[in-house]
Amino acid sequence: MKVAKTTLILLALLALAACASPQEQAARAAAQTEADAAECERLGFTPGTEAFASCQLKLKEIRAQEANTQALRRAQTPPPFWGPWPGYYPYPYRRW
Repeated sequence: MKVAKTTLILLALLALAACASPQEQAARAAAQTEADAAECERLGFTPGTEAFASCQLKLKEIRAQEANTQALRRAQTPPPFWGPWPGYYPYPYRRW
């Protein structure tokens, strides 16, 4: 019983450690915006112009599409060789 309780506490602490605070999320977003701005400047766009904003928007769209593609690949990945995940039935359930 004590082992199960300790394990549960450790898992909860690990889950909390994986969470990002709003400040960390804002810092990541700001860093990504700065990286996009630097990339658009490197490509020759002038900051403050409509073309520069379009460049940043296009980079954001590309990132969103890549994230969507990765999510679809994860969803289509078959279960491990030892069997399907609990609750996952690749075939229809039939009552006899």
